[in-house]
Amino acid sequence: MTDNKQEVANRLLDGLVDYLLARLAPAQLEGLIESELDYLLEQAGRYTLTEWVSAEQIHHTARKYAVEMHISGAIPELVGDMVEKFYDQAADSERVVADVVDEDVVMALLDKVLEIPLSRQGMAWLGRNPVLLALLAGGAQMGLKTLLHQGLPAPLREQLGKRLPARWVSSVETRLQEWLLRRTEQLLSDPYLYRDENLDELRELVLVAWQEFAQRPVAEVRGLVTSEDIQELFVIGFEYWRELRHTDYFNSLLLSGVNAFFEKYGDTSLTELLEEMGVTREMMLDDARRFAPPILDKLRTEGLLEEWLRRHLKGYFEAEETLALLSEQ
Repeated sequence: MTDNKQEVANRLLDGLVDYLLARLAPAQLEGLIESELDYLLEQAGRYTLTEWVSAEQIHHTARKYAVEMHISGAIPELVGDMVEKFYDQAADSERVVADVVDEDVVMALLDKVLEIPLSRQGMAWLGRNPVLLALLAGGAQMGLKTLLHQGLPAPLREQLGKRLPARWVSSVETRLQEWLLRRTEQLLSDPYLYRDENLDELRELVLVAWQEFAQRPVAEVRGLVTSEDIQELFVIGFEYWRELRHTDYFNSLLLSGVNAFFEKYGDTSLTELLEEMGVTREMMLDDARRFAPPILDKLRTEGLLEEWLRRHLKGYFEAEETLALLSEQ
């Protein structure tokens, strides 16, 4: 009797598996995807974010991937391969820089930088930096010496070199350097230099320079930086990130970010949250239609879909409770 009931249960299992396989077949999958997505979105509108997950859960998850996860060396290698591809593509590009970076973006960025108090404080700090002052003064002195050397006739330069004692020349150069250093410091520390009208002139200079640079071919820009330079810059930033993510400061920033997100969206329904993030029904439906059919078709072809269904359903149809239900019929 038990064997008979098991045979019936097996036939029921076969029928259920066939039914589910048919529902997941390409002919019916389109309608199934749309109806299931609409059902999920309808139900999602009934619940808020905090009813499903907590800020603590998200923080632990974010910490696991941002802080605790081992970052393989394959990542810099992959970035290096991608940079090579981008670099080679740039060489074949006929576009100019203006086609890639819009002028409005550049000027908006410059305006914001000049607007930030830190920028003006930074420029004032540069005016007090002794190393920068020495470099500027040294550059100005070299420029004056070059100008005099090129401007004076050769015979006069020779006569001056013969008649002027070396200690006089050395003294003049020292005094000139000291004077240029003082004048450079006074100039850079003058508040007039950082007035709005002067910054407007700086903006115009940048605009003119950008308009000239923007007409250069993208391929020509390759000459300004090599692919190795880009890769090395990435490695420097990557190594900095690897160190920063293990600090308490970064962890506190991560926690603050998660808490801020939940303070803003914790009581928001899941459908409204998706809308706030810019995820629409059409986008989800489009992605489901793009990925689900080929994946399910591959699973079906390999026999994995039927195997998965039977693995999860077989236990129920072999259970004594199920067989007992069959004996009641």
